[in-house]
Amino acid sequence: MVACSDSWYRMSPGKRVVYAIAGINAAVFAMWQVPRLMPKMTKYFLHDPRTGRAYTLLTSTFSHREVWHFAFNTIALMSFGSAVADRMGAEQFTAFYLSAGVISSLANHVLSPLRPLAILPALGASGAVYAVVGATMMYFPNSQIALIFLPFLPFTISQAFPLLMAYDLAGAVLGWSTFAHWAHLGGGAFGMAYVQWGEKWWRELVKTVEARRLK
Repeated sequence: MVACSDSWYRMSPGKRVVYAIAGINAAVFAMWQVPRLMPKMTKYFLHDPRTGRAYTLLTSTFSHREVWHFAFNTIALMSFGSAVADRMGAEQFTAFYLSAGVISSLANHVLSPLRPLAILPALGASGAVYAVVGATMMYFPNSQIALIFLPFLPFTISQAFPLLMAYDLAGAVLGWSTFAHWAHLGGGAFGMAYVQWGEKWWRELVKTVEARRLK
């Protein structure tokens, strides 16, 4: 316990936030594996545009049923999230990530009806993770990455991320049901837009709150 606590407090505040999010994802994933919890999990952690439940826009972003989905999103979050969280700060990154989760879910909710046959319940952190990757590209455009399917070919994130977005755009337009393509596009666009404009709004918000606190 002492060793674990020491390792935890040696981490930067941003990295601790990323690990905390990954821990929540892991807990929700574990609950999906308990058959008797399935009705509750479907109600509270699966977003279906046809149910009218708005809170699942957020809760579904911490939810994964398949191990490959959980592992892929967690690895991506851990790979990109720490640098972005350290750049933004723990508080701003938390707000950014939660907002990205809601906005990516909302994008999937609103835009999926453009192709009614593609309206399916959705869950997963992919949209929020796309936002993190988009922010990474804005902050560190020349970062070298390796794609999981092409591990021996180096790419910069500025080369790889637009390709991923183009793939999702094709999937959204053509109605592929492999992934929640609208959520990916919404999350990626939000991540890039936030770095461009959102940080300024955050600083103004912090100044306003601090000024009111001093009064």
